[in-house]
Amino acid sequence: MADITVTNIDEALWHTHTPEEIAAGASQDLRYCFLVDKALQNSHGLSLGCLILPAGAELPPHTHQPQEAYFIKKGTGQLHLPDGTKRDVRENDAVYIPENERHGLVNTSDEPLELIWIFPTDSFADVTYHYEDSASQSD
Repeated sequence: MADITVTNIDEALWHTHTPEEIAAGASQDLRYCFLVDKALQNSHGLSLGCLILPAGAELPPHTHQPQEAYFIKKGTGQLHLPDGTKRDVRENDAVYIPENERHGLVNTSDEPLELIWIFPTDSFADVTYHYEDSASQSD
């Protein structure tokens, strides 16, 4: 049985993409941390983390098998939609992304864009990203 845990975002370990991940299509500008993840605690069926996109940065269009949800914590941006159009998103917006749907995000403000993501997976490591015109990629 899992225990109740508390993870403070200010104490989380922040990550950036590796050169190999960037070569596969990942953004070199963003940073992310894990808050609920099998790698951190005895959790199962959910993983949750935070992503920060600096001003002007982009999470490139991609797909992945599991559905996902975003909660925009801070900032404004444009969400890439499956049909190639974009939709404005801002602080306090919740975004639902169905399985295997193309999506991405651009920070359109002068401030960092921060979001919380959640996957129905034990760990973020269980999610394989497929960037447009690139090889498969985790993280």
